[in-house]
Amino acid sequence: MKVVVVGAGIVGLSSALRIVEDCGTAGLKMTVMADKFSPNTTSDVAAGIWCPPRRKMTEREMQWLKWSQEYLTSLLKTPYAPEIGVFLQSGWIVWMHADFQDPDWKDLVQGYRHPTKWELTHLFPEYKDGFFCTTFMLESRLFLPWVTNRLKDRGVKFVERKVQSLDELSLDYDVIINCSGVGAHDLVGDTKVFPSRGQVMRVKAPWVKHWMLLEGKHSYIPGIPYIVGGSNSTLIGGIRQDGRWDLHNDPRDTEMIWKGVTAAFPALKDAEVLEEKTGLRPMRESIRLESEKKTDPLSGRSVQVIHNYGHGANGITWSLGCAKEVALMVKQLLQEKSTKSRL
Repeated sequence: MKVVVVGAGIVGLSSALRIVEDCGTAGLKMTVMADKFSPNTTSDVAAGIWCPPRRKMTEREMQWLKWSQEYLTSLLKTPYAPEIGVFLQSGWIVWMHADFQDPDWKDLVQGYRHPTKWELTHLFPEYKDGFFCTTFMLESRLFLPWVTNRLKDRGVKFVERKVQSLDELSLDYDVIINCSGVGAHDLVGDTKVFPSRGQVMRVKAPWVKHWMLLEGKHSYIPGIPYIVGGSNSTLIGGIRQDGRWDLHNDPRDTEMIWKGVTAAFPALKDAEVLEEKTGLRPMRESIRLESEKKTDPLSGRSVQVIHNYGHGANGITWSLGCAKEVALMVKQLLQEKSTKSRL
């Protein structure tokens, strides 16, 4: 069975990885096709915190989160965890309001608690509530190259190509895994998909050992500043600009990020800036993870399409769990094909 994964960000490569690991390569020929690969994907811009959105979760979403946690835990225990960029880190999210509701998934992270009075007074003045926890970090700029090499070792082909329509692939593949992110807006005409532009800076600040996200409008801190300590650098942001498609680094945004972060965290004022990056979060009201059968309009040939996109600002969080469900779908298709071939 010939399978193509469209998209090479964290969602696409995680899907390819879990298909190969869970289904094996016997009877399976896989290709990953994308117009951009690491280090030029949106995932390479991501902060890398495993932190789901703070809203009511469905049973299916909770299962994705649990699968993701299980896989990250298995990676954390390996000797190559530093190479992958997976580790644990503690940090805070704080709010301007005192009516913060504990999320459904609070038991999936370690040491979940509300900020202490001292923390709110001395670290986050004007902020009223939030939470502190220890959670997984996954640095895509390390993880994606590792996954790529792992897939190549298993015989997976990588093709640099911009796919304009899934119909282009229907004659050459039996299964199409659509992990096109914000590109699904044009690729499959999904008008529910829209970009949320983000811009970040990577700085040299080895003293940063926690992540901190500040939500809400502050009297003297512009933007929505955050800092995330990485394995060898610190990521600072942040910008959320819905509906904006451009990918150039905007000097005005650079200035706002810097002012906001250094106002909140003055120790970073003299930190060396290593790089700036911009990406488009693939926003959607909910993740689209479903399978459908498409028929080529010219040949009449049927192809199975599995859509897996719309992970918003939480691609790191959802990707490995959603990839598990994709792998289960592919496994079922392989079993059905094997059954038919024996008849």
